[in-house]
Amino acid sequence: MGEFRGSADNPEHGDRTEWHQPHNRRGPDAEAAQLRVEPRSRAECAADLEQRAVSGWDQRPFRSLAGERLSGPSDDPLESARRFEPSRAGLPDPGDAATYLDARQPERPWLAAARNHPPEVQRLFAALDQGGGHAHIRHEGWVTEEMNRLRVARLEDPAQLDPAKREAGIDGFKPGGHLHHCRQTATRIADPDAFATAFAKGVEHPKVRAALEVTFDPDDKPRPVQVPIADLLGPDGHRYCTGWRLEPVDGSMAAARRSREAWLATPAEKRASNSNGPTARPVETFEGGVAVFVFGHNSRGDGYEVVTMYPRPPAYEH
Repeated sequence: MGEFRGSADNPEHGDRTEWHQPHNRRGPDAEAAQLRVEPRSRAECAADLEQRAVSGWDQRPFRSLAGERLSGPSDDPLESARRFEPSRAGLPDPGDAATYLDARQPERPWLAAARNHPPEVQRLFAALDQGGGHAHIRHEGWVTEEMNRLRVARLEDPAQLDPAKREAGIDGFKPGGHLHHCRQTATRIADPDAFATAFAKGVEHPKVRAALEVTFDPDDKPRPVQVPIADLLGPDGHRYCTGWRLEPVDGSMAAARRSREAWLATPAEKRASNSNGPTARPVETFEGGVAVFVFGHNSRGDGYEVVTMYPRPPAYEH
């Protein structure tokens, strides 16, 4: 897929100009070594630093919590992922998950997030990818902080793999060139193991089970369900959740969304020269927040599945 770049008018979120411009006289070996050391663009680095400074985002591997008690009786953070049965979430059995991920990763780059992770995590990702949902595509750790910032500020959909269409705000899933929709926050669970744990434990939650097991209606679907993040990931689990929030305009979020839509309707060449485009800032905390489970018809058309799951910050962040 194409490289995700920041805007040319914002030095804080610039691209890798120092690595790719003709005046760079370093040899190809030196350039390759630099990219191996720091594969992120300056924009991505800046977004990561801003997120850590504001929210205290925990970048330790979620599995490092082994030995620390979570919200249940076990001290194994991946126990729920090991119990996960795709059919209970309305999803197909993925078969050989490692083979599935390896075969499809080139055209579905979000699957790379599960590489080098335990088999139960790979199995959950493969099952999700065979369903009709997008939780692992828009709300998981493969989405970088810069991608999330651009999603909420400029409606650039991480699921849209065509760089030109992404920059134009075209949705990656809806056919016919529909614009991507994002309200005022874009959020993710930043660690694949934490994401798998939250999803698997959520599917076991009584409120989610009640929604998935309701009598099927082809013309209706269950209402979204909210589960406290602490119930899924433990008392410190909120530190594995990150997000960006659209900056209000004159104190109004509705005005900010209207301004964002007007900016996106401006020709691309004028947007590039406009330094007053929409802006976003990191969500300060997800402590006290919830994971939202949204349901839809499964691919067989005989039941429901979780079509997305995303962390939502506490009410005062809205």
